[in-house]
Amino acid sequence: MNKVSKGIFTTLLVFFVFFAKSQNEQNVDSLLKLLNDQVVDTNQLMINRAIGDYYFNVNINKAIDYFDKAKSIAEQLKRKPDISANLYSLGSCYLSKGKFDVSLDYYLQAVRLYEELGHKRRLTKAYIDIAYLYTEYKNYDKAADYFGKAKSLILSVQDTFELIYFYTEKGNFYFQQEKHDSAIICNVEALNLAKQINDEQMIMNAIGNMGLLYKRQGKYKEALYYMDSCMHVLKGMQNSDYALGPAYNNLGSIYFALKNYNEAKLAFDKSLDYGVKSGNTGLVLEDYRNLAELFGAMNNFQNENIYLKRYYGLKDSMYTLDSKNQMMQLETDYQLEKKDRRLALNNLELNKQKNSRNIFILLSVFAFILLSTLFYYYKKIQNKNNILVSQNNLIENQKAELQNLNHIKDRLFGIISHDLRNPLITLRSYLLLSDSESISADKKIIFKNQTMQAVTQTGDLLDNLLTWANLQIKNVETSIVPVALNECVSDVASILDMQAKQKNIEIVQHIGPIIVHSNMDVLSIALRNLITNAIKFSPENQQIILASKKDQNRTMLIVEDFGPGLTDDQIKGILNDQNKSSLGTKGEKGSGLGLFLVKEMLKKIKAQLRIESTVGQGSRFIIEWEE
Repeated sequence: MNKVSKGIFTTLLVFFVFFAKSQNEQNVDSLLKLLNDQVVDTNQLMINRAIGDYYFNVNINKAIDYFDKAKSIAEQLKRKPDISANLYSLGSCYLSKGKFDVSLDYYLQAVRLYEELGHKRRLTKAYIDIAYLYTEYKNYDKAADYFGKAKSLILSVQDTFELIYFYTEKGNFYFQQEKHDSAIICNVEALNLAKQINDEQMIMNAIGNMGLLYKRQGKYKEALYYMDSCMHVLKGMQNSDYALGPAYNNLGSIYFALKNYNEAKLAFDKSLDYGVKSGNTGLVLEDYRNLAELFGAMNNFQNENIYLKRYYGLKDSMYTLDSKNQMMQLETDYQLEKKDRRLALNNLELNKQKNSRNIFILLSVFAFILLSTLFYYYKKIQNKNNILVSQNNLIENQKAELQNLNHIKDRLFGIISHDLRNPLITLRSYLLLSDSESISADKKIIFKNQTMQAVTQTGDLLDNLLTWANLQIKNVETSIVPVALNECVSDVASILDMQAKQKNIEIVQHIGPIIVHSNMDVLSIALRNLITNAIKFSPENQQIILASKKDQNRTMLIVEDFGPGLTDDQIKGILNDQNKSSLGTKGEKGSGLGLFLVKEMLKKIKAQLRIESTVGQGSRFIIEWEE
């Protein structure tokens, strides 16, 4: 009787797998035909795994072979989820074989990958199975540790299915230690959770476990209650023949313990019927033994003898030397067949590798020659292209220089023909009239002043023309050195002071001791043009203010006048080099070159011109240096 209760924790689940086997047997042959060890793809991976799943409850050694093959394909395809799944299955196989150390090694490899991939549910299952392994190995401290890890993960993901599995295995953990009360509590939790999700298989499993736990405690009434409940669930499920046979066997053992021999005989008879019907020889053998013990307890020695003969006859037929040798021969044939196939595949692979190597060498030589030829012609074409690009750049630069020189020429001739011609005409007229006795002395003084003004304007124009033309033609770098603004402004203002006094204009200086990185000559020319321009457009008896300003990011030199001011369009024209010459407050003429020259000069000293003006109030011309 004691053998009946040993496997109840796994029996019911195992027999459901056997039922699946009866349906899958029709497909296994077709799956085996699809196997092709020469192909490495996901189809072959899934086929090997499916066959391994089939053999898991039929031939554990064959299951190991197919799971190992599936793992190898997954490693070649670098599919970590499939690698971990097959590692886990191999761990389960070796656990069934009782090789706990090998099983643990595979489980731990799977755990590492699950942790890396973040597969919490699968990791939970692996933790629980490792805990079960340590339980079977009687290492309860380690088992408790892994149960704790599993519980933490289950609570984090809120997975009811895994929690049921946790409580079921934790119940086995307590059962192995003879802690029956704790085992019952765990199974009650599993049963309640299974009812919440209405999973009939888990409900049946929990109820069956409860029955065996109460039987172990000698509480036969409670055990009978739970076994009856288990039978009720099984009868309500489809395709439960494989599970009903063992269930009736366990029910009969409880009735036998209660000395209810009639009910026990009925249960053993039904179990025997299901065993014969399903071809479960092991169950039939167990029922023969149980019935023999039952009739012995009833003092029915005749029937006891009958069932003992049946028991030993079946046992002898199952475990004869010939049958053992036949099984060993089948296994040997299988292994030899596998080795022969592997050897043939290895030879085929070697030939393929040799052919591939020879083809690769030929292709490499051909590719090297082709690439060398292409590289030679590529370098040749590249050199020609570089020469053409250099020549094109030279032509473009020469073209730009010619266009620039032509532009300078046109502007020079335009200014000379227009602005330089008028002062010369004025000078010639004065010289012709200076000897005429018909002109009064007052008029001669007026003519003289006009002539002096024309000469001054002509001199300024020539200075600007020569400076601008020199900058454009030579295009040399201007040396940048520290320049004291107050000294530079003072020198330029003293030169233009006489010109300002002719209009009774006062040049006021508010220049601080500021040092800028500039060029004294270039800055003087730009400043002279700005002050001359301010004198030109300032009314008589006014001021021109020269000021400096410095803040954290820039330095400013300001020339402010109180003349007629500029409109926004005029400012825009000046900044875009589209300004036109206009007369000053006393009819002074200009070339329109001054402000243009200022902008060009400021570029040489890394400064810029900014203009602020209000019509009718005056203008501020600001030279800015960014720091």
